[in-house]
Amino acid sequence: MGADETWEELKKQGQDHYKTGTIEPIDLYRAAGAFRHFALCSIIKYAYRNLNSEKVSTKDLDKIIDYAQKVRAAEC
Repeated sequence: MGADETWEELKKQGQDHYKTGTIEPIDLYRAAGAFRHFALCSIIKYAYRNLNSEKVSTKDLDKIIDYAQKVRAAEC
């Protein structure tokens, strides 16, 4: 995962269960101008899941990184 990946490159790395139709939900959020807010809320959600955990979930950390990279790519 590089810091300079494009939106399309980052989307290709996404989970298959989001790719069930012709339009992915994340593209709808972006087209509606709601992606940034959605992504930031998701980052907060995954961070709070681990707030009181003794062991941090690497899966949740990966999701935080993924959303942060997509915010960066969407705004470039």
